[in-house]
Amino acid sequence: MSTSPTNPQISSDPTETGTTQRRQGRFFYGWYVVAVACLQGMFGNGAISTGFPRFFEPIRGDLGISYAAMSLVFSLARAEGGLGAPLVGWLVDKFGSRPMILFGGLTAGIGLMLLSFATEYWQLVLLFVGVVSVGKTAGLGQTLMATVNQWFIRRKAVALSTLMTAFAGGGAIVVPLLHMGIVFLDWRPTVFIIGLFIVILTLPVAYVIRSRPEDMGLRPDGDPPTGAAAPARPTRGGGHHAPATSTSSEEQNFTVRQALRTQSFWFILLGVITRVSATNSIIIHLFPLLVWKGMTEDVATLAASVMFFMAIPLRFLLGVAGGRLSPRKLLFYGMNLGAIGLVGLWVLPQWPALIVFILGLAIVEGITSVNWIMVGDYFGRNRFASLMGAMSIFHNIGMFIAPIYAGWIRDTTGSYEIVLMTFAPTFVLSAFMFAMARRPSPPQSSGEVEEAGEVTQDAGDNAGR
Repeated sequence: MSTSPTNPQISSDPTETGTTQRRQGRFFYGWYVVAVACLQGMFGNGAISTGFPRFFEPIRGDLGISYAAMSLVFSLARAEGGLGAPLVGWLVDKFGSRPMILFGGLTAGIGLMLLSFATEYWQLVLLFVGVVSVGKTAGLGQTLMATVNQWFIRRKAVALSTLMTAFAGGGAIVVPLLHMGIVFLDWRPTVFIIGLFIVILTLPVAYVIRSRPEDMGLRPDGDPPTGAAAPARPTRGGGHHAPATSTSSEEQNFTVRQALRTQSFWFILLGVITRVSATNSIIIHLFPLLVWKGMTEDVATLAASVMFFMAIPLRFLLGVAGGRLSPRKLLFYGMNLGAIGLVGLWVLPQWPALIVFILGLAIVEGITSVNWIMVGDYFGRNRFASLMGAMSIFHNIGMFIAPIYAGWIRDTTGSYEIVLMTFAPTFVLSAFMFAMARRPSPPQSSGEVEEAGEVTQDAGDNAGR
C-alpha cells in the first residue's frame, strides 16, 4: 500500500524509513513520553489525589466545618470526575492527549493557587471542585494513563506499571513535603506553592508529550516498520487517527459498544467500583483515622509515607507480573489481603494494627496498576480512554458516597469502627468480581458486524485502523 505524499509524518521514502528505524533502535520516543508522564503524575496527581487529604484536618479546623462537610468536598470532586471523565476520554481519543494535559495541568495549578486564599466553605467547594478537580480530570489522571497506553502493546505492562508506580511515588514524596509545609508555613502558603509548581511543571511536560506513536511516524513498542504504512488521518488539536494497517498482530481492539457487551467489562467495573470507593474513602480519612486509633499526626504522616513508599515497588512488580501472570488472581489475593488489613486496624492493639493496616493498604495500592493493565490488555488501546471514562461514570458514584458515609459515621459515633466493618467486606466483594473477569473473546470483524446490521461509527473507525 502506498503512502500519501501529503502526510508529513509517515513517508514511503526508503531512506527516511531507514532513518526512522535506526532512530527507534537507539531509543524509543515512547519512553520519553513515559518519563514526563511520570513526572506530571508524581507531582500533579500525587499532590491532589494522594497528598491533599493531608490538608483534611488543617482546612477543616481553619474553616470550622464538620467531618461530613469536609468529606463532601472530596466527594463532590469525585462526582465531577465521574461526570467529566467520559467527555475527557472521548476528547483524548478524538483529538489527542497533549492539549488536554496542558489545559488540565494549568487549570489544576491555578486552582490550587486561588484555593490558598479561600476563607469560606463555599469558596473551598467552588475552587477545589470546580477548578482543581476539573484540571485533574482533564490532564492529570486518566489522560496520562491513556497516553502511555497508546505507545505500547507488548510492553504495556512495564510502561503502565512505571506510570502507576510514579503515582504512588508522588504520595511517598509529596505527603512528607506537604506535612513540613503545613508545620513550618501553614496550609495556605503550602497549597499556593504546590499550585505554582504544577503550573511550571506542566509546560515542559506538554512540550514533550505526543498523543500516539503514529503522530511521529512510529509504531507501538518501537517496532520497526513492516512495510509502507497508510497515512494517519489528522484531526483537530494535533491528534491523528491510527493508520489503516494494524500496528500489531497481537493486539485486539474493542469499540466501546463491543466492550460493553462482554461480561468481563462488567465484572471489572464492579471490581473497580468496590475497590476504588472503599480505598478512596480510607485514603481521604487516613489521617483522622490513624489519629482516632491513637497515633499523633506526625506518626500518621510517617505511616502514610511508608505505605506509599511500599506501594512504589509493589505497583511496578505487581504490574509487570500482571502482564505475565493472571491479573484476576493477583487482584483476588491483593484485595483479600487489603481486607485483612482493615480488620487488623479494627481489632488489633495500636502498633500491631498499624503494621497490618499499612501492609494491607500498600498491597491494595500496589495492585492498582494490574487493574488498568487488564483493561488495556483485554480491550486494546484504541478506545482505552473512552472505556476509562465510561467506568468513571459508575465508580465515581461510589467515590462520592463512601467518603461522606465515613465522615457521617465519624461525626455521629465518634468512631471509625463501623466504617472499617463496612469496607473490609467491600474489599472481599471486589476480589471476587475481579476473579470472575475472564479475558473476552475477540470482537467481531467489521464485515461480520455489517452483515448482522449492527455496524456503528465506532466499529467503522476501529475497522479503519
